[in-house]
Amino acid sequence: MKNIFKIILFFFSVPLIAQDVGFSNILDAVYPDENSLKFHKTYIANTPKNTTYNINIVIYSKSKSKIKFNYVSNSFNEIVFSEVLDVPVEQNTGLDSRTERFKGNINPYVIRRAPFKIFEIIKPINSNIIESSSNFSLVNIKIPIDKKIKTDKHKIDFTVSVDGKKFNLKLKINVHDVMIPDLDESNFFYTNWFNLSKMEEYHNLKRWSSKWYIMLDKYAKMMASGRQNCVKIPGELINLKDGEIFLDEEKMISFVNVFLKYGFKYFESPHLLGRGKNDDWGNPELITKLRNVGYYTDEGKNEIEIVTKKIKKFTEKYNLTKQWLQHIADEPTSVNAKCYSDVSMQIKTIYPEIKIMEATNTRESLGNAIDIWCPIINDFQENEDFFRSREKLGEKVLVYTCLVPGGKWLNRTLDMEKIRQVYFGWGGSKYNTMGYLHWGLNQYKADPFTQSVIKHPSPIAGPNNFLPAGDTHVIYPGEEGPLSSLRFEAHRIGCEDYELLEMLKKIDFDFHKKIIDKIFINYTTYSTSLKKYKRIKKRILKTVSL
Repeated sequence: MKNIFKIILFFFSVPLIAQDVGFSNILDAVYPDENSLKFHKTYIANTPKNTTYNINIVIYSKSKSKIKFNYVSNSFNEIVFSEVLDVPVEQNTGLDSRTERFKGNINPYVIRRAPFKIFEIIKPINSNIIESSSNFSLVNIKIPIDKKIKTDKHKIDFTVSVDGKKFNLKLKINVHDVMIPDLDESNFFYTNWFNLSKMEEYHNLKRWSSKWYIMLDKYAKMMASGRQNCVKIPGELINLKDGEIFLDEEKMISFVNVFLKYGFKYFESPHLLGRGKNDDWGNPELITKLRNVGYYTDEGKNEIEIVTKKIKKFTEKYNLTKQWLQHIADEPTSVNAKCYSDVSMQIKTIYPEIKIMEATNTRESLGNAIDIWCPIINDFQENEDFFRSREKLGEKVLVYTCLVPGGKWLNRTLDMEKIRQVYFGWGGSKYNTMGYLHWGLNQYKADPFTQSVIKHPSPIAGPNNFLPAGDTHVIYPGEEGPLSSLRFEAHRIGCEDYELLEMLKKIDFDFHKKIIDKIFINYTTYSTSLKKYKRIKKRILKTVSL
């Protein structure tokens, strides 16, 4: 009798893992250990044409469950299923920048206290079955919405089986009569800086080999699928050869052509100068990249002259003058602004048509040195009058983020709501800024599958200076090519929303302002309600479809 009681007690003390399946918005945060999501058996989507509609299916089951899925649809036959993999968040983003360890202040605006894991990496699968590795599993579904699809209500019936138990799900897709522009006609500038060395390291490639070009094509295609329409030119293509400055025209145009194939509109030049090998932020003189000499030396000025003339010759030959964006030195400050301005003046004297674009850390001291300003979003928001004054002079403005800012500011670290990435497009339309820049497409400093927070790589960084979770990257190196992420897809949605909002602005300027203000006030004040976002976007789609 005592043994029977122990068996009964053990039975009730062991948690029973129920099973459930349902739709989840791609912008929802989903974790492998615990969630408070609703398992929607029916989901209604609204979408424009010439896009990809993304939705997730979340599965609750015991670990090592066999999960099978199928679908039936009269409208769609090229649906892509992917397993979504989780990544760690070891530290929370800081209240103002980096991680909380930098200043020791708690950031109350994160989605969950670290450490935790979150679903992030979208890994396509070739079969219709996966095995769960935790209590929760996540499957991503990509549905191509092509240009010729009928403006109508469509549906897809999904069947998901968990260890033999079936769940039926119904996705209703309302396709509106409005078209997202092709990438080569896109209006929102979007760039993530691409690290070729990391592509080569993770895929075991030799630069400029035939296999390297095949992989480069895959990365270009991935970037284009996320609405990235600008890429940085490899710095090595402008180099020293036998002591002379050399621009490798053949390799440069071959690189450019890979991205033109997918509709890229802009090409960022390598930076011509920097803060030197020791990353000296206190030096008022910039150091040239090739000969590593101060700009004000004869050798330094001569280097800039020769490089500029070679860029001019190349861009004019291949009709790239309007697509070429020239960097001088990353993040100029008030300390080196005078030197930066002098370099700019020299470049403009040689090549007046060239557009100089820079991520900036100062304003007035740069004078007329820049054509396309790229301030951090908090700098833009706090000094909007200055940037409006530059626009009146014919200059343009876009924004960027990096390890800064944290707190409630828009950024794209892993412990923030993914709606924040979407709102970069909304901010662009509200403020008439032309786009968004981030330094980290694939700037891995550690294995991105197992480590998201990394020590700041600068030689002058202190012991508590870390880059926040996911700051170094927004795509992942798969076995056969790059893998997208839920954050990368969120950025894409924001870029497409920008196009819709700009259409709305032309139709009804006042309504455009009114509807944006319903969910997005500025870069720190916005709604995180996905239900409200869906409702507002539906109104926009209906209005621009009339």
